[in-house]
Parts: sequence; structure tokens; C-alpha cells
Amino acid sequence: MNKIKSVIIVSAFLAAGSFAFIGCKSGHPHSGGSQTQYTCSMHPDVLRAAAGACLKCGMKLEEKQ
Repeated sequence: MNKIKSVIIVSAFLAAGSFAFIGCKSGHPHSGGSQTQYTCSMHPDVLRAAAGACLKCGMKLEEKQ
């Protein structure tokens, strides 16, 4: 009986940890510091947390001022 309770408790902790991880979205600061965002000059609605290429036109993303 104790083994079953242990399995249930461990499963509950794993499930809670999984939901916490999935619920965390990249793009927001965890430490309260400022975060740099990158955008496309042709498509200002495209915002990313890292430099790269625009998803719509492939242009290089620029740091948002």
C-alpha cells in the first residue's frame, strides 16, 4: 500500500512540474531585467527574443529600440 502512495505522490509532482514548465513562455523576463526584442523593419508585428530572420519575408531581424 505504501508503494502505491509513493507512486501517486511522485506522479503528482512530475505532473505539476511538467505543467509549470509548459506554462512558462519564452519572451518574458524571469528576473525582472530588461529583455531585448528583435523585429522586422517590414513587419513590425513580428517580435522575437533572439536575432534571426523574419518568418514572413526572411529579412534579418533588428533590435527593437
